[in-house]
Amino acid sequence: MKKSSPKTSSSEHRFSRVPTEETDQDAEDILCGVGTCTPGWLQRFANPKVYLLNFCILGVAQGAYFTYFIGVVSTLEKRFAFESKISGIIMIADNLSPILTSIIIGYYGSSGHRPRWVAGGMIIVVISCLVSAQPYFVFGPAFHLLSKTSGVANETQHKFCDFRGNDTSCDTEHLSSTLPAVSMLFIGSFLNGFGSTAFYTLGTPYLDDNVKKKDSPLYFSVMFGIRLFGPSLGFLLSSFCLRFYENPFFDPQIGRDDPRWIGAWWAGFLFLGLVLLLFTVPMFFFPRKLPSKQKSKEPPKTEQKSTRDMPKMKDMPKALLKLARNPIFVCHTVSLTLRINGFLGYFVFLPKYMENQFRQSASTASFFSGTTSILTMLVGILLGGAMIRRFKPRPRYLTGYMVGVEFFSLAALFASMFIGCPSLDMAGSTAVGNQLNLNNECNSGCGCTQRVFEPICGPDGHSNYFSPCFAGCKGLNNTDENLIFTQCTCLLNETVNQYQSGDATNSYCPFNCGAFLPYIIILSVGKMISSTARVGNTLITLRCVDATEKGLALGALGAILSVFAFIPYPLIFGSLMDAACLVWEESCGKSGNCWVYDSEKFRYYLHGASISFIFVGSLFDVIVFLLSGRLKNFYDEEGKDVALDSTERNDKSSPDEDDDILYMPNVSLQKTASINDITSTF
Repeated sequence: MKKSSPKTSSSEHRFSRVPTEETDQDAEDILCGVGTCTPGWLQRFANPKVYLLNFCILGVAQGAYFTYFIGVVSTLEKRFAFESKISGIIMIADNLSPILTSIIIGYYGSSGHRPRWVAGGMIIVVISCLVSAQPYFVFGPAFHLLSKTSGVANETQHKFCDFRGNDTSCDTEHLSSTLPAVSMLFIGSFLNGFGSTAFYTLGTPYLDDNVKKKDSPLYFSVMFGIRLFGPSLGFLLSSFCLRFYENPFFDPQIGRDDPRWIGAWWAGFLFLGLVLLLFTVPMFFFPRKLPSKQKSKEPPKTEQKSTRDMPKMKDMPKALLKLARNPIFVCHTVSLTLRINGFLGYFVFLPKYMENQFRQSASTASFFSGTTSILTMLVGILLGGAMIRRFKPRPRYLTGYMVGVEFFSLAALFASMFIGCPSLDMAGSTAVGNQLNLNNECNSGCGCTQRVFEPICGPDGHSNYFSPCFAGCKGLNNTDENLIFTQCTCLLNETVNQYQSGDATNSYCPFNCGAFLPYIIILSVGKMISSTARVGNTLITLRCVDATEKGLALGALGAILSVFAFIPYPLIFGSLMDAACLVWEESCGKSGNCWVYDSEKFRYYLHGASISFIFVGSLFDVIVFLLSGRLKNFYDEEGKDVALDSTERNDKSSPDEDDDILYMPNVSLQKTASINDITSTF
């Protein structure tokens, strides 16, 4: 008997370890690796902190794509001669695919292996980076802006006045590159949106599902703080790349502040593609779910259902109808849609605004657009997350603070609208409608064109001319430190309102305007204040619906934002900026990019449109504030994850009806995380 007892115990012990199909799946779900390659040393990386680090680095590089394009868009417009409206069309391309894919991925994706879905999407983003850089390798540098036919010319040919009409010939070579280049940029942007959908829809909730709810604010604040460097990296990278000529090994013999300067816009796309590729590979090795450290506790009821169970498509309309009856979700969606239109419209055209309003180079404008007060924004985000983690403010206080921050943003924008510099004085021109006519009775026979903007300064020190041709110049003295254009017969003497002969100097006239520093200060202070509400805004987004509804709710929200926010704002603001244009690039009877803007119109159009969108959106956030008392269980870890008070729920026909309709872990907005990283501009 004494010998049989241990044998029986051993037998029972061996029997208890025989795995079922479910336990095999559970064991496989928490192992790091791919397929059967799951070495023991790799399992130490299966924790939220390692995932957070890798995910944030991917987020930094992915978020940098959007702002990098913003930083180089004015250069692309000059290089390939297209309007701001075309730039808007390119920028909305990455929001066309998520209109459908965000809902599908939000509904089905979280039932699959989320880290691998994210990794697969990032591979597509790497391809998009390569496609976006392709126009340079197809068409080469923009030597036509330097009046060169090849890169071996030693001297830049200037546009002089020639009464034989030497500028009447058409350069069809550079015109033919516009449509193919725009098509490549559009495809690259489209692929970026397609590949990024899984990243934003599945990546953040994967982390949220594997940490305690009370720790979510801290993780979110760290994540947003790190990912804040994504938009900043994009602007820094564009600023660095634009310091070099399009062909870095060629000297164009012009300065970076010359309108004809085309920086190495393509190099940043290649760099971002390489970084994304390096950190996408580790994402394939993360497990389906991270191992729980609280093994003694029973998992919540929602966790007991296998994540491999797929929801039914026929139940989606019923789930969508339930969301439509959620007033907090509806008002939050409308507010977010309007505010994104206002914030992103301002943000996207900010570099161009700095270039034209304050006469900054493309490189300098990109630098200040994305890097002003990075430390203050980072401090604001971390401070906001830490304060929420420490004091756990009630939803009413949290939403009230968010409303206050939005009205502060409006005040900052309103103040910025009155900080600007005078418009460029283009001598000898006359206003025709909303544009300038550069031709006059003096230069009408010079055969001048608006193909290339080569500004020169008259002898009075404040009269600018579009090119030596429009000033009637026929000669050049390049022996001095500055280029001196001679025999200029169309220099306007404003005192007697007559044209006279004289010399003119290269580049713009001296520009004295001290408004740039106050503008940057207001921009920085606005970032600091608004960034403190960043984490709270995300928590409201994640907690305003039931846990079992978040997947579809946030996937649907991503589609709504794509249709009514991400697609309209580039077109709306692009059209407004084009309406402020005074002088267009013209070649062979076709218009291209804008060379000269009306500074005052540009300033009022940009700020006025942004203020209008944000103000109306803030009114809907006031409604969210009034309804915020319905938000329950905001920080509680125990019990069912109830987002709304039970009195506000729809009646259920059976206890498990919600599980039959939809089961999936929390799913984040398709792009809200990225957009909120950069809408902290104020």
